[in-house]
Amino acid sequence: MNKLLSRSLAFKLLAVSATAITLFLALTFAVVISQVRDRTLTMTLDRASADASATAQGFNAKIGGLAGMTKSLAGAVQKGREVGTIDRAMVTMMLPTLIENSDLVFGSWMLEADRGFDGQIGPLSDEAQGTNTNGQFTPYWTRSDDGLQLILPGEIDYTASYFNIPATTRQATATEPYQEDSVGGLLMMSIAEPVVSNGTLHGVLGIDIGLGNLANSLKDERPFGTGRVYLLSATGKWLTAPNENLIMQPYEAEGADKVTAAMKDGRISIINDVVGADGEGVYRVIYPFELSGLNTRWFIVVDVPVSAVSTIVNEQTMILIVGGLLILCAVIVSLLLAVRRFIQKPVSALLGEVVHLSAGHYEKPVSGQNRGDEIGALATSLEAFRHKLAEGQQLEETNDLQRRAADQVVEALGFGLSKLSEGILTYRIDGHFPGTYAALRDNFNSTMHSLEQTITRLNTTISTIDAGSGEISSSADQLARRTEQQAASLEETAAALCEITHNLNESANNAGQAAETVNGACADADRSGQIVQRAKDAMESIEDSSDKVAKIISVIDEIAFQTNLLALNAGVEAARAGEAGRGFAVVAQEVRELAQRSAHAAKEIKSLISTSREQVGQGVAMVGETGELLTRIADQVQSINGLIQHISKSAQEQSSGLKEINIAVNQMDQMTQQNAAMVEETSAASGLLNDEARALNDMVKSFQIGGGVALGQRAA
Repeated sequence: MNKLLSRSLAFKLLAVSATAITLFLALTFAVVISQVRDRTLTMTLDRASADASATAQGFNAKIGGLAGMTKSLAGAVQKGREVGTIDRAMVTMMLPTLIENSDLVFGSWMLEADRGFDGQIGPLSDEAQGTNTNGQFTPYWTRSDDGLQLILPGEIDYTASYFNIPATTRQATATEPYQEDSVGGLLMMSIAEPVVSNGTLHGVLGIDIGLGNLANSLKDERPFGTGRVYLLSATGKWLTAPNENLIMQPYEAEGADKVTAAMKDGRISIINDVVGADGEGVYRVIYPFELSGLNTRWFIVVDVPVSAVSTIVNEQTMILIVGGLLILCAVIVSLLLAVRRFIQKPVSALLGEVVHLSAGHYEKPVSGQNRGDEIGALATSLEAFRHKLAEGQQLEETNDLQRRAADQVVEALGFGLSKLSEGILTYRIDGHFPGTYAALRDNFNSTMHSLEQTITRLNTTISTIDAGSGEISSSADQLARRTEQQAASLEETAAALCEITHNLNESANNAGQAAETVNGACADADRSGQIVQRAKDAMESIEDSSDKVAKIISVIDEIAFQTNLLALNAGVEAARAGEAGRGFAVVAQEVRELAQRSAHAAKEIKSLISTSREQVGQGVAMVGETGELLTRIADQVQSINGLIQHISKSAQEQSSGLKEINIAVNQMDQMTQQNAAMVEETSAASGLLNDEARALNDMVKSFQIGGGVALGQRAA
């Protein structure tokens, strides 16, 4: 039983401790895992943005190089027209170099403004001069199976974007990509550069670029193992897409509103809860970038698989769970050893002492009294209990002796009382009574002697009573008649006093109610004053707390300032580290922004506390004025209360006096009525007294007094 009890206590303590530690670890791990997930997601998306930036830079380098070649040729034509050293034939011969220098260029061309090349219409259908059937300068070089081929398009469409935009803005531009049906739906775009000299637009020179190879290079990229990279045009159309059917279709997937916003402000957007090409959930990063020198913004789309984040989080979660289990096991083992040493063994020892005491062994002292903990206190209490049990055992033995003596005394008294019940008043107890019981024997004998003398005197008294009862009966008849007359007069007096007393009682009650009402008002005024004083003290405490909080906010502001400086220094050091410090630079920037927000929040809180402190000060002043007004009201109520209490007291004194008079008269009336009844009863009792005296004389004959002579014989 002892072991089971000790084990039960140990098990309960271990169970409670293990549960508390488990809950604490679970809560801690939940917070840590949430932070790890958020930080991992942020770092992953930052890496995705960095990858998108690198992809955009590579893409931009290729497009920018082609735009640079186009700009260089347009500049050469522009310079030649300014000095008059270049003509249509030379430009026609220079255009193929743009195709020959890059495999991405599908065609090169120039379209003159209306008579803009030299102010004249050129020869009709002249390939050498690059003029069409209308004499317009429209040379277009393109790739063919036989090499480069010159084409002379017909009428120029001056409203087309590839001509109108650069002609109007006088800046280079990249047209919206399109699918060229003549070459099997090849995805293409045009780079157009205006040719202007001395403020005159001579025409637009440009190249057509095939985007197939560039798009295919993006398809092969797999960020984070299973991620995808896509490309959107300036108008949000798919240039590379999860599905080939979406090419040149507007973006209508999840987060279309964020893509539209990125088109306007050029900021990176993150779209959550997107289903990727493989059916896996992804985070979609929309990364806008500018095509160098072309006044056009395109977008790199990076799909980051959710598994890239969850895998890291799951690994960290597993590490935390394993570590937590190890910590929990270590703590439980430590608690088990501690419970066995400090609780189980001492409690088992105390239980053994209790069993020893329950068996009636009170000689051995209880062990463990020298301990300084609760076990020692329990052992000390058990030792005191042992002493009380030993004393109780001794007391029980003493009580047993006294009980036997009491039985002897009761037996002797019982025999004496039986003699008394037989009427033998001459019996006396002669036996020995122990201790204080001797006085009981003497008292019994004295009682029997006194009773014997009383019975003797009673016989004499019976004769006297018989003689006096006749005289009492005659006097009682006369007293009855006088008493009836007195009762009638007192009844009339009592009725008048009752009416006066009733009226005065109503006045006293009204004055008492008024006094109670004033007392309540006075008490309410006192309580209101106390409440106002407590409110004033509370507001002063709030004012002191506001000062302390303001000081704490100042310390927080200083910490935020120092943190901002440290983050700035860390950013500088990360910038010096170059590519290796890029991740640390991001963290330093986050810390710096957090410090700035903390400083801003601290200033706002400090401002709010200052405002609250002023308002609390005003409240303290107003509460003080309210307290003074309530004090004056309470004093006036006290004065009124004193006057009403004086009136109430006077009315009560008058009412009390009349009540006493009324009570006295009523008592006199009652006494008179009682006297009349008693006189009648006395007259009747006198006759009964004679009868009872004779009966009593017969009763005393049964008693036997000294010498064995009966009372009845003496009376005779």
